[in-house]
Amino acid sequence: MNTKFDLKSARTRAGLTQKDVASKMKISINSYLKYEKGKLVFRVDQAWDFSKIVNIPFDQIIFFNPEYTSSVHLQPA
Repeated sequence: MNTKFDLKSARTRAGLTQKDVASKMKISINSYLKYEKGKLVFRVDQAWDFSKIVNIPFDQIIFFNPEYTSSVHLQPA
């Protein structure tokens, strides 16, 4: 069984600060905080970069809150 890490636990396991990760990802610390708090969700390329930065396999990181729901509503044709 693989251990799963949320963004914060992956970051702290790697010994990095929020500022470190934001800098390595070339985003503002405020943006990174929104990702870590679950207010934003990484694009796939960002998620891949994050997994490389923290040195944890991509499939062992939880990149979104399971409670997250889309605000997009499909309209019938």
